[in-house]
Amino acid sequence: MYKRLILGLSSFIEKQFSKEEIISGRYKVMEHLGMGSYGHSYLVLDLSSQDYKVLKALRLHKRITRTGLRGFEFEKELLRSINHPGFPHYFEGGTYRHIPYFTMEYIEGKNYEQLIFSEGWKLTEREAFSIGYELLEMIGYLHERNIVHRDIRIPNVIFDGSAIKLIDLGLARSLDNVGGKKSKESNPRKELNFQADFYGLGHFLLFLIYSNFSFPENKKEKSWEEELDITEHAKHILRKLLMLETPYDNCVQVKKDIQNLMNDLGGINNVTL
Repeated sequence: MYKRLILGLSSFIEKQFSKEEIISGRYKVMEHLGMGSYGHSYLVLDLSSQDYKVLKALRLHKRITRTGLRGFEFEKELLRSINHPGFPHYFEGGTYRHIPYFTMEYIEGKNYEQLIFSEGWKLTEREAFSIGYELLEMIGYLHERNIVHRDIRIPNVIFDGSAIKLIDLGLARSLDNVGGKKSKESNPRKELNFQADFYGLGHFLLFLIYSNFSFPENKKEKSWEEELDITEHAKHILRKLLMLETPYDNCVQVKKDIQNLMNDLGGINNVTL
């Protein structure tokens, strides 16, 4: 109740940066891209380099708590440490009007929410799992460093025309600091374990596969296993990802099962629609 009150009050008081506002004498705000649990993201023009970048500024209700400040700092340092083409490149950080921010690479492309609902993409089982396999490269990169992303969703996966990128590390956490404690999260996607990302991947794959599904009118709603015309092998993978069966322990296990599935379906390749 207290957290909801703080969130409501801060959302009412908080003001976004204005269009064309100059942040720290360097970044010209071009567009407000969106708002997440931790920050507002803006497309900015770096006046010193004339490059477009994304500036992420910490939200008010997170600035007034130590946990919020630590989480934002963790995201910044995590991005700074990443050396992988599947994630945005970190540039620099700072403070403007007592608001912490950092800038990162602007990735031109569209997320899978836009591609499916606005562009009308329809993906086959083979295409969906090919994308999932590529996404596992980024998930595996984090897991090898004992990091859980905890927000694998279609808005956070961008296709730039040739490859996919995984963005928004605001909820990412290191398992090194968990100390074996059980998370109190009710959402499996936000648990402090690797299975949280596999659970998110399972739902991500379902969204992709459902893009090719025609919803019949006036028909009783069924489970995805009844509705989707996919192979039993694919259902088995999805059930393990969604923890309906014994869940996967690591990315190697998931990749092996998808490789076997893709061999049956005709091989793994990049999807360019």
